[in-house]
Amino acid sequence: MKIKYIVAILAVFTVVGCTENFDELVKDPVALSPNPAGQLTFTQLCMSGDGYYQHRTNLIYAGGFVQHYSGSWAVTEYGSKFKNNEEYAVALWRNVYAHEIKSIVDILDNTSADPAAVNMNAVAKIMKVMIAHRLTDIYGDVPYSEAGLGFSQGIVTPKYDKQEDIYNSFFKELDEAFNQLNPGGGAVKGDLFYNGDIAKWKKLANTMRLRLAMRISEVNPAEAEKQVKAAFQNGVFASNDDNCIMHHLDFPFSDDPSRLDYRGNGLSYGFISDEHGDHFSSLLIDFLRDNGDPRLTMIATPKTSSSVVPWSPIQPGETLYEGVKPGMFRWDLPGGSNSASGIQPYLKLRTTPFLHVSYSETQLLLAEAAFRGWVSGSAADYYKNGVEAGIKQMEIYGAAPATQANIDAYVNANPLVAGTEKEQIGTQIWVTYLFNSIEAYSNWRRTGYPHLVPITNSDSGTGGVVPTRLYYPNDEMQKNEKNYLDALSRMGGKNDWLGKVWWDVN
Repeated sequence: MKIKYIVAILAVFTVVGCTENFDELVKDPVALSPNPAGQLTFTQLCMSGDGYYQHRTNLIYAGGFVQHYSGSWAVTEYGSKFKNNEEYAVALWRNVYAHEIKSIVDILDNTSADPAAVNMNAVAKIMKVMIAHRLTDIYGDVPYSEAGLGFSQGIVTPKYDKQEDIYNSFFKELDEAFNQLNPGGGAVKGDLFYNGDIAKWKKLANTMRLRLAMRISEVNPAEAEKQVKAAFQNGVFASNDDNCIMHHLDFPFSDDPSRLDYRGNGLSYGFISDEHGDHFSSLLIDFLRDNGDPRLTMIATPKTSSSVVPWSPIQPGETLYEGVKPGMFRWDLPGGSNSASGIQPYLKLRTTPFLHVSYSETQLLLAEAAFRGWVSGSAADYYKNGVEAGIKQMEIYGAAPATQANIDAYVNANPLVAGTEKEQIGTQIWVTYLFNSIEAYSNWRRTGYPHLVPITNSDSGTGGVVPTRLYYPNDEMQKNEKNYLDALSRMGGKNDWLGKVWWDVN
């Protein structure tokens, strides 16, 4: 976890030219020193441009676990059959601590006492929560309070904080950031999410607070309700215009330390390389197709060969959209690989945007909160708004807009039904975060929805049981033995992926 400032310096030069903000950095005489604007840009790029963990953690493991994708070698062999691969399991840990956490901690350190950088400091607090919540939700107890302090404070063996304590810190930091952001707090330079728009960042702080409050709804409902109410009162996302999006550029991924480059979409790198994610699962395609969801044609291409008469053209009346059953390789389909739907080409470009936090998710979480009686308003109305926003957000990726008539027909035919509220909401969040499987995986562990296709392969690594976390890097035993063993003692005593994180009580 110790890293030198050279990484931040390389980051600045790597992304020079990808945004007009860097015109200023090039002229800045102190650009070779740790620069908050450059580090902010680099961190935001890493979060979705890091093809190393987007490929392994987001696509292969999380995407396979929650059955967004199926059919390719890596997704099926490891993500669908739950087979252990050390490189895949620790990818998020390795790069997030080395790049994102270190850069954000540096920003916090370098802006904490600067009256002209109050807003930059607040944005860094929000960013730290966004980054760290993925780590703790994937692994459980992780270094947080002492993470990223190897250079500035010499802490190279940080303690693993309890996840409950980490979440308490999240709520505190998001509240601080919301109250700290103000028009006179200085410019936020290098911001690729909102171009320094303070009002948007305030909404993001509250929306993240809502997400994380609902994440603990089963383990600590009283605290969850308190945090939901605070987020709701302060103001969460109000439309798709508030979405937190990274717009990527057409640059190939590079994880070479001498030329780090995360300007392109890292998930697309996974789609492109070895076609690891070129087919959706049957669970997803069947759900969209059978319910008349307009998103079906927005994400999937029709199959080109028959599954009824193998390797023949599509037969009259045959279903045009089919996915690959989880646990099955695409080439084992009756009609071969072309008898399953593919992914729309605009979703597989290096320039494809990445959606981090959405209005659709916000409305769906408010639907659940309203169902629990935690916020005012109708759960059915929030649900309807969330589904509609989820359809419309596909335009972000380049899909042709669905007509309002088609959207209305779908949402009116699929209202929130008494007795199935949690299942419907959980399933729609799963669809909304089709391209952010890490988030979908966390929400699935919290809610249990959607119901996944049972994995019955005899060679399943866990006997068909979906992993409930990823395991720590094995070399932590050598690098940080005492703190590593302390964490394991709290998490069941074994470094495996069938233990549960603190908030997962289902």
